[in-house]
Amino acid sequence: MLTNAVITLFNRYPDKEQKKIVYLPHRIDWAWYHVSRKTTPSQGGLISSDEHMIRIPFDQCADWKTVDQFATGQKGTCWTVQNGDLFIQGEWCGGEVTGIDDLKKQYSGVVGVVKSHSENFVGSSPHIRISGGA
Repeated sequence: MLTNAVITLFNRYPDKEQKKIVYLPHRIDWAWYHVSRKTTPSQGGLISSDEHMIRIPFDQCADWKTVDQFATGQKGTCWTVQNGDLFIQGEWCGGEVTGIDDLKKQYSGVVGVVKSHSENFVGSSPHIRISGGA
């Protein structure tokens, strides 16, 4: 699989001590990233938005866990992909964040939310597929 980007995923994680949801960052060094502009008609005119497509090759999934395994794992030792997780195109040098607004305040590049995902681990090019929006 052709790769063209560094991606940082932010997994939702319940912080039981602070009693709030935090997002834990995990850098993916080799991923395929593409963004396209989608336009849809609405009652008030046309609405356009960015559609992000990310593919993470299987060889980048060494610490990946299913959602259930991630929920019971030790904080910061593994990662997963869930709808509602956050992502940026590039490397994140900070720590955990509390949501997309917090992330947008601290990062000036592409920031998005995972809208759908699938684990495609069979075939000639196994990968995790992520679709997202801003």
